[in-house]
Amino acid sequence: MIPKTLYRYPRQRERQDTSYNLVTELGFQKDGVYLTFVHHLMKKGKKSTAENLFRKTLNIIEQKTKYGENAFAVLEKAVKNVEPSFFLKKARLGGTSQQIPAALDKKKKKATAIRFLIQIATEKQKKSTLRKDSKGASTFAHCLATELYEASQGFGAALQKRDDLHKLAEANRALLTQRWW
Repeated sequence: MIPKTLYRYPRQRERQDTSYNLVTELGFQKDGVYLTFVHHLMKKGKKSTAENLFRKTLNIIEQKTKYGENAFAVLEKAVKNVEPSFFLKKARLGGTSQQIPAALDKKKKKATAIRFLIQIATEKQKKSTLRKDSKGASTFAHCLATELYEASQGFGAALQKRDDLHKLAEANRALLTQRWW
């Protein structure tokens, strides 16, 4: 017999928490940050390539960490450290384009932090491939792993990018009254 709550609310099953923890064949745990990272890394619908790349990154992180720290703990800490509190939206005021600061919600904070980390890693990879003296660490997985490790330790280019965004928001805080959205 169907429970009365499911009969009265047929869409309740759809609204249930979709966060799940699966263990992949390499022993990595799939959680929200893992899946979000894979979706941001994916290009042209090639999810398996993105997953393989991210698994390599997590393996490199596990090798870099001391005392056998979990790669997912480093990942969570890096994303939490890089999360910005504000974003800047361009608006046209009095004939000039101004940047108006606004607060971010949790989901957009995490997505922005992941985007920052991936952008910095691609820039590092491009710079290292231009230089001929790089010591084999010019793969994207190495660059992303170093950036994640640095962000989890509290320094790195992604944190600098977040701080620059916060400085711009602080400088333009007088325009908060112009916000209409």
